[in-house]
Amino acid sequence: MTAADLLDGLADGSLPPSEFGHAAHLRVARELLLQAPGAEAEARFCTLIEGYVRRLGAEAKFHRTLSIALLRLTAARLRPGESWTQFQAANPALFADARSLLALHYSAERLAAGRERFLAPDLAALPV
Repeated sequence: MTAADLLDGLADGSLPPSEFGHAAHLRVARELLLQAPGAEAEARFCTLIEGYVRRLGAEAKFHRTLSIALLRLTAARLRPGESWTQFQAANPALFADARSLLALHYSAERLAAGRERFLAPDLAALPV
């Protein structure tokens, strides 16, 4: 599936939930960051995912702080001209253990409290 297919499937709700796992979230984040600056990409990312989970009747799955934090961690790792495959290979921790990366920035309590609105990290700043 191309990045454009993934974005289209999210936008129109046709993407099967089984195809929107962690790696797909990161691919959407990367694609949006390649299209627009950070703040615009963050807004588009949240709007796209919120709309998708709403169409599925799964609004409780959306977590604003987690979404924005992962997008910012993705943004910090982008390299000019790098393909999706190269990005994956260069960032194994982002794909295999994102929770540990987030734990460098957020306590469990702070992250849990950030479901509906973005909360800044309480342990270490996120890349901007």
